[in-house]
Amino acid sequence: MSELPYSVVARVGRLVEGRVFRLASVEEVDRYIAQLAEVVDGLPPGTQGVLCADHRPAELYSQAVTDRLVESFQRMNARLERVAIVTGLRKHTLYMQLRRIVREAAYEPRQVFQIPEPAITHLTVALSPEELARARAFLGEIDDG
Repeated sequence: MSELPYSVVARVGRLVEGRVFRLASVEEVDRYIAQLAEVVDGLPPGTQGVLCADHRPAELYSQAVTDRLVESFQRMNARLERVAIVTGLRKHTLYMQLRRIVREAAYEPRQVFQIPEPAITHLTVALSPEELARARAFLGEIDDG
């Protein structure tokens, strides 16, 4: 596991790669969202980010964390064209929890997936071939099998 609770980077175009290892407090959520906003701000002017968020290393979130995630996702809705969140096949409860958070954040282009390929399909409409290749590589960095 990473020493940091998350990482957020943009390596190729508008694709923002977020990997969450844990979000154990409201303060960690706030720092994660601040870093996400900073990365999106660094994209070319007038563009929205496309977030590929890998939560497979994470565990369930506390109620305080989920409440803050809903608020944070709502604030980021206008800044992200499309979002795919991946939870992994073995984390059914985390999958359900994030689906509820996403539903409450009320942004149709943000979806939760258990496996990478449907997440990639969801992002396809918004990404260039180079960005899609990077999204596949990013999600391939963790073996969920």
